[in-house]
Amino acid sequence: MSLAEPSARWRLSREHIRPTGAAAAWPVEVVDATGSTNADLMAAVRDAAWPGHAAQTGLAPLAGARVLAAQHQSAGRGRQGRPWSGDHGLTFSVACAFAGEPAQLGGLSLAVGVAVADAVAAYAEANGGSAQALALKWPNDVQIAGRKLAGILVETVRCAPGQTWAVIGIGLNLERPRALETALGRGLSGVEELVDAPEPNAVFSALLTSLGEHLQRFGALGLAPFVAPFAARDAFAGQRVRLWQDGAVVLEGVAQGIDAHGRLAIESCGRVQWIHSGEVSLRAAEDAQP
Repeated sequence: MSLAEPSARWRLSREHIRPTGAAAAWPVEVVDATGSTNADLMAAVRDAAWPGHAAQTGLAPLAGARVLAAQHQSAGRGRQGRPWSGDHGLTFSVACAFAGEPAQLGGLSLAVGVAVADAVAAYAEANGGSAQALALKWPNDVQIAGRKLAGILVETVRCAPGQTWAVIGIGLNLERPRALETALGRGLSGVEELVDAPEPNAVFSALLTSLGEHLQRFGALGLAPFVAPFAARDAFAGQRVRLWQDGAVVLEGVAQGIDAHGRLAIESCGRVQWIHSGEVSLRAAEDAQP
């Protein structure tokens, strides 16, 4: 359930959404309300014909790409099924066809996180703001000073051997949702902490432009080119952390960054353990149970 009506300040106007680069050709649909943009696009790609111009070998993420944005979601969700309404900013999904298998998309949420952080940083700095507080939290969050700014949810549909649709859901707060913070008992953040009065269509255009560029790179080279950019903004690098699962701590140690497969390294008891995302929550060691 939403705790507030969508702010009129964050309304999108289709005619003012103008991404550049590879994303300039993406069809973009904006609706007032839906259950979940990810669920809508997942249903759409299950029935969609495979793009005839998709590459036959390698990854071609921009083939057949399409975008759906909603002013309000009634059944939006993040990772581990957590709700995300998007009433305080932008909620949208991008569907794209990869000429490959789902296993080849390991780490895609990390590449998308880099894309989102780069877009927000570029927008803030171009408009007199600062991006120094932006950070990335493995495996799918963008933060400001340890508080969640954006969440990412990647889902896949395998249509046939070598044919996989990826649906990438993104929720980005433009304002800091104070009421939601109180209800959840944890800190959240918004783009307006970095730059005064962010303009939603311009922020959305910057996000799509960055996604087009970064998805193209991921399709060609995988996660490897994103390891260093992720490390530059890694929220927990060198810090003591805990991994939680089903209400219990399953591992405690020092975070040591990610590898080219998207795994997180945690040094514990003198040895390094590599963690796949799975159904675990990463928290600072001093934080309470998530």
